[in-house]
Amino acid sequence: MVDNSQVQQIRDSVDAILNGRHDEIYGTVRQCVAEVLSIDPAKVSPHASLIDELGAESIDFLDLIFRLETAFGIKIPRDGIRLAAQDGLSDGFEYAGIVTAAGLERLRVLMPEVDTARLTSGFRSHQIPSLFSPETFVRLVAWRLASQTSAV
Repeated sequence: MVDNSQVQQIRDSVDAILNGRHDEIYGTVRQCVAEVLSIDPAKVSPHASLIDELGAESIDFLDLIFRLETAFGIKIPRDGIRLAAQDGLSDGFEYAGIVTAAGLERLRVLMPEVDTARLTSGFRSHQIPSLFSPETFVRLVAWRLASQTSAV
């Protein structure tokens, strides 16, 4: 059994922030997604895949992250979800491009917004961005806000 206490602490801190600020953070994320993708905000739903349903490309993620960092006064690390998921995994997060069982377990903890049916054996690490939705970015913002709070 893998020790997931570290990623569970991240999830708990995110959930604590979202208990009081979810709607506020989502509203900003939704607006930023709409601006970056030049679409009507009404087309942005919390669980829509940014790539598969809204047509985002990798350059759009950079623009979105910049806008969110500016709006919230935070820094979102590149590959933040992946780095948090693989931190401390002695057996590794992936092998030959396929996310390990331990890696999948950690992604499930860190990304509760993702349907667990998508995180199954054979899932490739390069597919992680296809999981991203506006709700993923809500959780990323909350994670960074929680990190700032705990650093004070």
